[in-house]
Amino acid sequence: MNINKIELSKVDGISLMDGLQYCGSLKDFDKFLESFYHDIEENAALIEEAYKQGNIELFTIKVHALKTSARMIGATELASDALDLEMAGKSGNTAFIAANIEDFLSLFRSYSNKLSGYMAEKQRLAAIKKPITRDELIDAYAALKEVCPTMDYSAVEMILEELNTYQLPEEDQKQITIFKNHFHKLEWEEMQQILMV
Repeated sequence: MNINKIELSKVDGISLMDGLQYCGSLKDFDKFLESFYHDIEENAALIEEAYKQGNIELFTIKVHALKTSARMIGATELASDALDLEMAGKSGNTAFIAANIEDFLSLFRSYSNKLSGYMAEKQRLAAIKKPITRDELIDAYAALKEVCPTMDYSAVEMILEELNTYQLPEEDQKQITIFKNHFHKLEWEEMQQILMV
């Protein structure tokens, strides 16, 4: 895993030190950051839709989850704003939500641009990795198929970290990226479905 402290410290709206307090290690911080980045548009759309439909209970759940993930990556302002909206949702203060939702979603979505440079650099470094052999890839898929049904988090994480040291074929890379996104959300059923393809 390629983690550049200097590049991370340059990202606007991210405090590496604050993130490390919650994550404990650079490796975990980077993992949360990647998951956060890939889920921005999906989560922003879910929050926006819940608000538009007047589903304040779902809205509150979603901003609570975002508050937690924002803290994990050291996005202090975003986490603070999410907390304010969560409290407003819990108390039924729809006027506060209406007055702040637009700016909040704009700030949240701005992280796509803020993090794009760092993520692009990660991809560039990944592109110069040693290509994986077909046998190694088959072994990795077989190992994942074996451990996923038992929900062995550590084993899956270890296999994914090993795969991350190789350059994968484009289709496999796409598949593993989708698999990782489900893994970060602990969506074991979806993970197994991907492995069956």
